[in-house]
Amino acid sequence: MSDVLSAGKLRGMMTLADDDGVFRMVAVDQRPPLFAALTRHDGRDPGGLGFDEVARAKTLLARVLAPEAGAILIDPVWTHPSALMAVPGRTAVISTLEDYGFDEVAGERRSHTIEGWSVAAAKRAGASAIKLLAWYRPDASGATRAHQEALVAEVGEACARHDLPFILELLVYPLPGEDAASAEYQARRPERVLESVRRFADPRFGVDVYKLEFPADLKFCRGYHAGAFDGRERPALFALDEVRSWLADLDAATPAPWVLLSAGVGADEFEVDLELAYRAGASGFLAGRAVWLEAFEAYPDVEAVEAHLRRRSVPYLRALAARAATALPWHAHRRFGAAPELEGAGEGWHRRYGA
Repeated sequence: MSDVLSAGKLRGMMTLADDDGVFRMVAVDQRPPLFAALTRHDGRDPGGLGFDEVARAKTLLARVLAPEAGAILIDPVWTHPSALMAVPGRTAVISTLEDYGFDEVAGERRSHTIEGWSVAAAKRAGASAIKLLAWYRPDASGATRAHQEALVAEVGEACARHDLPFILELLVYPLPGEDAASAEYQARRPERVLESVRRFADPRFGVDVYKLEFPADLKFCRGYHAGAFDGRERPALFALDEVRSWLADLDAATPAPWVLLSAGVGADEFEVDLELAYRAGASGFLAGRAVWLEAFEAYPDVEAVEAHLRRRSVPYLRALAARAATALPWHAHRRFGAAPELEGAGEGWHRRYGA
């Protein structure tokens, strides 16, 4: 990786971050979690949801939360065409590229992009950056790993060609017969998370920001395992010092700035995750369900959902933004040395740019 950035990527990174260089971003691109929230009250099949119902819910989220964020992550199917005018001009737009569905081969997940959507289309539509989620298991078959890596490399190349920052989200997942909530699975999770990040540290993937999950579930950490977050006691699999060590390893493995995703954990747990991540070198957050999912417990009473968002979600997002003051500014990441520089700056730049 280099300490220079192209003009488009440099401005994109600056636009995503606040003036202090920290990423305070909210995600409303989630699809299956929102589908489930919209149908939980009446037991409907989430697959039967109509466009308008999903679009209204996502527009509500964008209208209430986007003014509180430096950037908002949206999908192009429901949110972009319905809620773009709800996003203030000062809030950057990140476009998600992956379909929420994936091909499953022997239980292994192979991602693909949304049909009809591309990096080029997102740029024309006003996106300041691209996000791709890649499910990844270091112990998956060679064919599945090759598929995921080829997709990431393809998107990274397209982002370089169209001069947009590339945000890569990595998530590990359970294979058939594994229970993600079990102690056995959680004991292996740190190793899998770290190995995934190390794999995609290769410069050929062209990643500008890593969107990462916390490497361990604190509900299994000594001191929190007795039910600190949800009242349920679990085995104490590791100590807090081990978590700090994994976070240090995570930071060391990332050749570019990284932010933490909420991954569906509760609000209290996410705040602790963030505090530890910032001490390790994270440059902010890109949070979704921890901010807004609880509000949909009031659905289909849309007014009650909005009231909850304004009463609980907005203050929580503001609290996350305040806590991010201790995060590492993206331009202070070791990749950039003292500060990032504009690629090819100097006389004749206008001739060289884009050539």
